[in-house]
Amino acid sequence: MQNLLKSKLLPWSLLLVCLLLNCVQNQLLSTKNKQLQTSNLQLQNDKQKLIEIIDDKNNELIELSYQYRANEQKLIEQKNQLHAVDTLNRQYQQQLELLINENKQLRIWSNTDLPDVIKWLYTRPEIKGSEDYQNWMSSRNALLSSHE
Repeated sequence: MQNLLKSKLLPWSLLLVCLLLNCVQNQLLSTKNKQLQTSNLQLQNDKQKLIEIIDDKNNELIELSYQYRANEQKLIEQKNQLHAVDTLNRQYQQQLELLINENKQLRIWSNTDLPDVIKWLYTRPEIKGSEDYQNWMSSRNALLSSHE
């Protein structure tokens, strides 16, 4: 009888054990599913944050690109201005050298005696009117006329 009882209860016991295992497995799967859903939600949130960060960085790169182009343009303008200033500076230096050399020549000339003709100009009397001029001219050697 015990054998018979064992033989009739064994399938039910196995079924019960299988059902219990199935319930436990379902519970474990349900828990695992919730964990995966939570992880999936977290990953989607992280993905969205990363997309926003990438968009922000992309916008920053675009802005930096604009700034780079503007800076390049300013640099070109400054190089052109520097070239113009350099050209003007060279011209100024050349003029300065000419003036310095001219001043040296002028100093050398000023230290020499004046030519006799120039000295003679300083010996004439002070003329205050046309009568003084006429008297002074008549006292000098007269020019030869063209008829002689």
